[in-house]
Amino acid sequence: MRSACYRIVWGLFLVLADLRVEFVDILPDSLGYLLIASGLWQLQRLNGYFKAGHLCAWLLLIWSILQLFWYPDAEIGSVPMHSVIDLLPHLLASAVHIVLIYGICRGIQAYTAGVESGLDQQARFRLHMFMTVQLLWLFIHPFLLNLDSNVMIPVVFVCSLLVMIAEIAILLLVRLFARQWTENME
Repeated sequence: MRSACYRIVWGLFLVLADLRVEFVDILPDSLGYLLIASGLWQLQRLNGYFKAGHLCAWLLLIWSILQLFWYPDAEIGSVPMHSVIDLLPHLLASAVHIVLIYGICRGIQAYTAGVESGLDQQARFRLHMFMTVQLLWLFIHPFLLNLDSNVMIPVVFVCSLLVMIAEIAILLLVRLFARQWTENME
């Protein structure tokens, strides 16, 4: 099970890291979602939350493959601009990603409930932090269509930074879960 957790960690890292050379993503999200799905496939027998996360990882894997061929970003300057029609699938994918992270955090919380390590409380806190940041991001996303680029760039930067911090916190949570698994097995 420890290796399943580390696959999830590496998958989350690949999804979070966006290294591009020209228009080619060197670390594709589809590989990250495949690693997450394979890790959650082993953990899904522990509780239903991991099973929900597993399903979401497969949906996001399909989305990331489709995104390679559809929905190219039209860029004005350095800020991507989307039409309302293009925003809807991206918002749906964001909602599925939120359910994926919810499944991972709640799965860890449910599995470690009552353990002295306090990992269940850490999972709860990090889930709340992640949900707050994601709701903020989803709330401002539609307003980005109407903002001037001078205002939009700082707003996107700050929100992206907050989302990245929350995602790293979840990644570290899964890593702590893997370490606890190792300590309990020894």
